Order: sequence, then structure tokens, then C-alpha cells
Amino acid sequence: MDENPRAAIIAARGLMPDDVLGKVNIDIIKAATFIDAGAIVSDRAAVDEGIDIFTRLRTDLPNRDELDYNLANGLFAQSDLDTTARPDWFLKTSDARRQARSMFQQAGVSETSSPQLVSESFTNLGNSLLKSGRLVEAYNSYIKALSFDPTNGIALTGAAKNLIWFDRNGIGNSKILRGVASKHLKIARDNPNRIRDLAGKQAFESLSKLLENDIPGGVIPDLSKSTHYQQFVAKHRLALSPTIEGLDLSLPLWDSLGISRVTESIDTPEGAPPIFAMYNMLKSDFLAARHIAFLAIENVLPESGKYVDTLDYANYGVQVSLLELAQRASLDLLDKIAVASTEYLELPGKPSSIYFSNRWFQNRVSPEDLKWQPKIDAEIRKGNLPLIALTEVAIDMEEGGYLREKKNIRHSSTHRFTVLHDGSESPYRKSRYIDHYSYSSFSRQVIETLQLTRAALFYFVEMVELHEKHLVKNPHVLPLPLPDYDWVRGDTIS
Repeated sequence: MDENPRAAIIAARGLMPDDVLGKVNIDIIKAATFIDAGAIVSDRAAVDEGIDIFTRLRTDLPNRDELDYNLANGLFAQSDLDTTARPDWFLKTSDARRQARSMFQQAGVSETSSPQLVSESFTNLGNSLLKSGRLVEAYNSYIKALSFDPTNGIALTGAAKNLIWFDRNGIGNSKILRGVASKHLKIARDNPNRIRDLAGKQAFESLSKLLENDIPGGVIPDLSKSTHYQQFVAKHRLALSPTIEGLDLSLPLWDSLGISRVTESIDTPEGAPPIFAMYNMLKSDFLAARHIAFLAIENVLPESGKYVDTLDYANYGVQVSLLELAQRASLDLLDKIAVASTEYLELPGKPSSIYFSNRWFQNRVSPEDLKWQPKIDAEIRKGNLPLIALTEVAIDMEEGGYLREKKNIRHSSTHRFTVLHDGSESPYRKSRYIDHYSYSSFSRQVIETLQLTRAALFYFVEMVELHEKHLVKNPHVLPLPLPDYDWVRGDTIS
């Protein structure tokens, strides 16, 4: 495959089962070769054939994690080979890419997947997210991959490229971004064979220039004097600041991500633009949900309630309820982002009927009939790519999407009951009004939901900033800066 991918496809077609490798194993080798080699030489027919084989194998052999992973690779490669011009490419390939992300997630969270398969699954999930401009989520996915394989060179270089992009675009603390990117690249340089093992010779050659890149002036965030809460925020990458890794503790108010300006016509009613009030509330709601999660996960709150034991290793008390509240409060922010986008972009719709799930697309009868709402479409065609990121988060929240579980958990704890147990095999009595989770898996979902909401807030701010840049410049427009809230209130900390 490294030296002659077309010959690899031909050789794979000639493979036959024998006493060593049966038909299933031969089919897996064939299909993987068709997909990987087909992607290298842009052979769409070979990739399609590999997808067909893995689709059949998944039906015949359910619960085989490597089949999910390989089929996802096929769908990803198939989308890459689609020649539809952007931005229509995002609509044309949306369903296939959504399925691929879901399968990467399934392989990544399966208890039977090997650490290497988990790492590769989250790496390729990150690569898929990157295609849609979902840089914050992609970075989180690469870091998750590294937690299972710290030498994964594809995840290391993917994370480094993300940080370098933010640095080059002036987003975040340059020293921190450079320092962490340099650390990722050093580990990748120290383990060069891992890139070849994971992605082949061509991938290694394409990344060789990046690996040789010496990034000067970087520093690793110094958290030695940080509080327990700051360490929690840094560990889980939950700071609402342009620096997506670590904390910029040189700022007294380090949750600094914000909207810098809004342009309005001369006949606009008096008063500050509503988008500033909306974003202030989005930010404070997120910070409140984050702090509630910290209190619950780190167990730093008193308990005064007396409860009966249900004899199924269940957990009850304020700590559990706050954990569920943090997840609900975090996910509710997505609907508010949809409302704020409606106000800012002057989209149609009644405030009471606007949800994150129905804001971005026209009503459709099939996955193939996907169209952005007219004003969203026009904005995207002007180059506002963060809107694509928001729309694809909404797609992944739909049934079958890899983020759907977070929405299901939110509905469960809001409209029914959610009980958390010490283990996943607890002997509870079943009830259709109660959903059961292990405490550890639910805690992980809370952190991931906060990370998702943080990413969506990034995309929202970037969307506003790009929209402002695309507005026609008027030489007669004068800036009307709004003062800092803490300064007006008499707090001189900033």
C-alpha cells in the first residue's frame, strides 16, 4: 500500500481463504485495503466496494468494534472523494459523515475495544470534526485519543496543528499555544514509527515538515499556584477563553472569550445591541454550570438529607442532583445560542419555537434532502464557516448522531428520573420512568457536555466576528465602545 496502492487493490482482490485465514478475516483485509488504498489513489469504486463488504460484515457479525471503526473510515474516505464544490459538499456528504462520526464514537467508547482501537477511533473522529471547522471539538478528541495512546503521532500532530492555527490567527495566548504545540510535536518526533504504523508512509512524509518545525517562544501553563477549581477547569479544558488549552492566569478574569464589536445602522433604536446582553448571559450560565459540575464531581458540598437505600448500589443526595443539574444547564445553552443567532442574523421564527435542533435547516423528508435555511445559506456562502460547525453539532444531536446520548440524558433528568449507580451491572428493578447510569459514565458525560457547549460558544463568537468582517465598511460609522461591566460596578480587578 505504501509503494503501489493500485497494486495493493489488485492483490487484495486475489486473496482467498485458507486454513490460516478464514473468509471473514480475508474479507476484512480486502475491505480495509480497498478503502485505504482507494483513498490514496482516489479510486471511488474501490472505496465503495470496501464499504459494501464492511456493511455486510456488520450485519453478520454485530458487536465487532473494529468493523464499526473500519466502516467509519470508509464513509469518511467516500466523503473526501466526493467532488461537490464547497459549501454544498457539506450538505451532500452530511449523512455519511454523521454516520462515520457515530461509528468512531461507538468504537471509542466500547468496553471491548482495545486501547489502540479506542485511540485510533478518537483520532479519526477528530479528523472528521476538523473537516467541518469544529476545531475545539477536534482538539478534545485528539487529547482523548492520547489518553489511551500517548505516542499516537496522528493525534499529536493533529492537536499541534490546531494550536498552531489558533496562534497564527491571533486567537488566544500565543506563548501557551506555542508551548503546548511544541510539547505535542516533541513526543511525535520521539516516536516517528507510530505515524507510519497508524497512517502509512505517505502520511509520515506529509507530516515530516511539521515534525521538523521548531516553535520558539512557547511556555507550558504554570498551574503551580492555581486553585483547586482552576486546576479542574484546566484539566478538562473548560476555560471560556480564546486559549483552548490551559489557563491564561496572567488575566485576573481569565474567562475572557467575548464579542468585540457589532455594527448597526444609524436608525437603530437607542440602547446597547441585545447581542451583548445575550452573550453575557450565555457566558454566565456556562460558568455557573461549570462551577456546579466542579462542586458535584469534586464533592465539596455539605449533605443534610436522609435517604432510604434502594439496595441496588444507587447514589442519592445533593451531589447527584447537582451533577444532573450541571448537565441540563449546560445543554440548555445550545437552545439559547440558537435564539441569540436568530436575533443577531435577523432570522425568522417566534422566540418560543426556536430550538438548536430546528434553527439551521429547512424542513426535510429524508437525510438526502438537506438544505440550510435561506439566510443561513447566504451567510455560509459568504465564507462564515463557524455556522457550518454549529449546524453540524445540531446534526450530531439528532437520532443516530454521536452526540445524541447527551440530549437523551438531558431529557431523562428533566422529564423523568435518572438514578446513578456505583457500577454498570447494578441489580435495580426496571421502570419505564427511570433511566439508570453508572456514576462514573454520567460524570464523564457531564464533562463532555460542558466541553461541547464551550465549543459551541466558540463557534458562535467566531460566527459573529466573521459576520462583522463581511459587513460593508462605512467611512461614516463611528465606534461606540461599551465599558467593562466590572468597571461600571466599581470593581477595578480588570
